[in-house]
Formats: sequence, C-alpha cells, structure tokens
Amino acid sequence: MSTTINERVIEAEKTSIIITEERESFRTIAARGSVLYFVIADLSMIDPMYQYSLEFFAKLFNRRLEMSEKSEHKETRVELVVTDITLSFYTSICRGLFEKDKLMYSFLNTSSILRKAGLIDHQEWAYFLRGSTNTYPDRTNKCDFLSDKQWEQMIALEEDVHYNFKDLSKSFQEPNDTKIWKSIMTSENPQKISLPAIYEDRLSSFQKVMLMKLLREPKMTLAAKVFVKKELGKVFIESPPFDLTGSLADSTSTTPIIFIITPGSDPIANLVILAKSVGMGDRLKIISLGQGQDKEAVLMMEEGQKAGNWVCLQNCHLYISWMPELERMQEKQDEGLTSPDYRLWLTTTSSPDFPVPVL
Repeated sequence: MSTTINERVIEAEKTSIIITEERESFRTIAARGSVLYFVIADLSMIDPMYQYSLEFFAKLFNRRLEMSEKSEHKETRVELVVTDITLSFYTSICRGLFEKDKLMYSFLNTSSILRKAGLIDHQEWAYFLRGSTNTYPDRTNKCDFLSDKQWEQMIALEEDVHYNFKDLSKSFQEPNDTKIWKSIMTSENPQKISLPAIYEDRLSSFQKVMLMKLLREPKMTLAAKVFVKKELGKVFIESPPFDLTGSLADSTSTTPIIFIITPGSDPIANLVILAKSVGMGDRLKIISLGQGQDKEAVLMMEEGQKAGNWVCLQNCHLYISWMPELERMQEKQDEGLTSPDYRLWLTTTSSPDFPVPVL
C-alpha cells in the first residue's frame, strides 16, 4: 500500500514539474499582454474618453489566443501569439483614438515593451520624461550652437545617464563631428542624418530619441516614427483605416460602440452603409438626443434589446444630464435576455462628464 502511494506521489511530482515547465514557456505571452494592458489603461491621461476596461482587454486577448496562427513548435507558437496580440491591439485601440494620438500610443507601446525587456533602463526613462536637475558649474558651455540649458542636459547624459554618451560634449567640439552636429541642428529632417560614427554605432534606438529630444525637440515626432519603425515595424507607424466592420466584429450586444466625434464629422452615413451591408438597414433606429428625447431613446433601447435592432443615440454630449440614466440602463442589462443582434451606437464629442463605466 505504502509503495503504491509513494509511486503516485513521485508521478504527481513529475507531472507538476512538466506542467510548471509548460506554463513558464508561455510566460512571454502573459508578459506582453501585461505591457499592452497598462499602456491602454494609461491612455485616459491623454484624453478622458480613452477608457478601456479589463473585461474588454481580456475578451480581445482571449480571442486573439484562439484566432492567432497555430504551430506545433512551442517557441514558434509563442512568437506568433506575441506578434499577433501586439498588432491586433494596436489596430483595435487605434480605432478609438484621435489621429493626433495614434503615434503617441504606438511610441508608448514600443518604449514599454523595451523597458519590460530591460533594453531601456530606469535612468534613461526618467531622463527622457523629466531631464536632469543636476548642475555642473565646472563644465561651462563651449559650444556656440547649443544653449546653456542644452549643454547642461548633454553633460548630464554623459555623466549620469548612460556610458554610451561618454565624451559626447567633446564630440561637439571636434571639427569633423561639429559639421554633423550643426547639420542636425539646422536640418528639416534631422532624423535622416547619421550621427558621428561612434555614436551612430554605440547608441540604442531609444538613446537616439533621447538625443533628438535634447537637440531638436520640435522634431520629436519624426524621431519617434524612426524609433517605432525600427523596433516594432513599419505597420506601427501607419494609421489603420477607419474600420466599422472590425469594430462590429469586436463588439457584443452588451457593449456600446462609441464614436468620439470632432466638429464637422458625422459617422452616421458610414453606419447606415454598414447596417445595409449586414442586413440591418431596416432595423437601424437613430435618434438625436436633447431635452425631452430621453423617453423615446429608452423605448428604442428596450425594444432593440428584445427585437435585435441597432439603436444609435446621436450627440450624447448635448444631454449630459441624462448620461447617468444611460449608465444605469447599461449596468442593468442582462446578456441572457438581450438579443445577440442588438447593438447600441453612441456619438459624442470628448467630454470629461461622459460616464466612465459606459466607456
């Protein structure tokens, strides 16, 4: 009896080791998912309308695990999933971002991935965000085309931030290098100019961004594109096309689809075309919100949930006082009692008063 128990214990221990090894081999996927989620969670600091729940993230993450390309080789499978979720989240999240914020999102993704991998250290990231507060009274400015502030920040790079910047200030005084630095300081496209050879080879792609921010901060957008393209690929600096079909595919009957509009824009024509293309043309109900339209909107939503209609509430920002009621209705909605065909479409301008749970 004891022999049998011991054999089962040994077998259980072996099985546990195998399971642990298998689980650890997929940790890379979990780590990438964690990075992507926290970047998304921080987007609300750019605009209050950029709100994404953990539930939304988990659904999309799990869907990509199911739909990504398969492979019998574990290492290949992990690589395929990591590539798939990174691109899929970029495409999906960009649908909900203003054009001006898409490169920022891509830059944050890229830098966060490199930070997680240890390729951008804490000192570099802190300097990039805030610069240095150190002073160097014995290192007076010896460069006539740099301001005193730029000179001091450059000294901080070589003294305190990273060894790769060693002797940078000397390079700015060396005749051959000076020609290159002056070209960078005056060019319309400084990101296309190679640095003096030692720094071109030595500096990482992020360190080159740090240097561009120091020398030509107004050209940071150009430098950010070069950085993202080199680290993640060209697709991550290309704005995904407006894709209502993709948004519909990612949605559910209990999740509203929200158009964040700017003055002069109107997505309704695109919504009508989409509805007709999927056989919902006659079941799309549209109402423009305003004082006194709340009862009609509620009736449309209640009927739509039962009949499987599409309901579009336009201009939610014009009836902010009714938004708490919309929030309450969304929280009470029972997926089991809602037609799977039902969709709620909302249009609104960016507003800090829009209910976060609905977003």
